Amino acid sequence: MLRQYAQQAGLAGDGQRSGETVVADETENTFTPPIDVFSTETAYVLHIALPGAKKEDVGVNYDSDKGELNVAGVVYRQGDEEFLKSLSQSERKVGVFERTVKLPPANEEKEEVNGDGITAKLEDGVLVVTVPKVEKEWTEVKRVDIN
Repeated sequence: MLRQYAQQAGLAGDGQRSGETVVADETENTFTPPIDVFSTETAYVLHIALPGAKKEDVGVNYDSDKGELNVAGVVYRQGDEEFLKSLSQSERKVGVFERTVKLPPANEEKEEVNGDGITAKLEDGVLVVTVPKVEKEWTEVKRVDIN
């Protein structure tokens, strides 16, 4: 999946994409974004730090067979090629990224999730993915009289 985003972004091959970023090598410019996973009563809520990312450059996929949520995409350094040549200090994470999260997390009880109900929004540099948990059905206990 990482290579797919690199190719779509124009980062594979010559390592350049005019108008937005100059990247030397695909492997040098990959990163794993930091993540927070919250487990509420009704859902898992993931906060993935992606400062500078655009929603059209980010993909979210859920594999129900593996119970894995995958987030992958690319973050560009803005500016034209001439401007980017003047970069004198680089601290921001840019390039192709990928992060896969097992749901439920390893330290939690196994709970089924509703893959069809997953939502995502990118706001203020944070991708918020909400993965609803399957509602547990109440089991009715019926008393049986002994004759």
